[in-house]
Amino acid sequence: MNINDELTDVLKTLSIELDQLTIDNIKTYLNILFRWHAKNNILSTRDPLYFLKRDFFDSLSILPYLPAGPILDIGTGAGIPGILLSFVRTTENMILLDRRDNAIRFLEHAKLKLGLKNVDIIKSDINKLKMNVKPSAILMKNFSNKIVSKMDLKSKLCYIISIVRDNLKSNSKIFLLSGSNVLDIEIRKESYEAKTKSKFTIRKILTPYFKTNRYLLEISDA
Repeated sequence: MNINDELTDVLKTLSIELDQLTIDNIKTYLNILFRWHAKNNILSTRDPLYFLKRDFFDSLSILPYLPAGPILDIGTGAGIPGILLSFVRTTENMILLDRRDNAIRFLEHAKLKLGLKNVDIIKSDINKLKMNVKPSAILMKNFSNKIVSKMDLKSKLCYIISIVRDNLKSNSKIFLLSGSNVLDIEIRKESYEAKTKSKFTIRKILTPYFKTNRYLLEISDA
């Protein structure tokens, strides 16, 4: 199956209908992304078909759960999921945050090439970020750093929630795309919610492409 057929299949599976101009823009994004990746290594795969089935599908599958309004994508990397969401939510602002020079250069290049007027790019460490706009939702798919990578799940969630609530002064809902490790929250939900002073909702992302499951963790104030 080629890129065109795979993209059509994934969009059909997601029950998303897009006009031809948007579909062409997505194809251009994929072309730019993988040409950039070949030189700068900004993705975890070199296979565009795998990317469509995994990252693209995961990113757009969360659309029904996101509130209306501006969305902040923390640790966006190559714009995943922020840029991908911007193709569908064309009237809502996507704020892409990353601290890495390589990611920011790619994002600025992609935004210019694709004419993405609903995308804003911020180069900053999350701990130093100051925002004038309060996002309706905060996304984290690829966010990590040296501190977070060494933490267990409960400590990681406490750290993330603290950053959002204290540093960003925001009570926006937080959405984390994750693997089956978040199911530990279901087993010890009261402990997690008491520790973080938050409410957790876990949604399974159904996909026909992989046997391993993905989950969307929604975090809101208790």
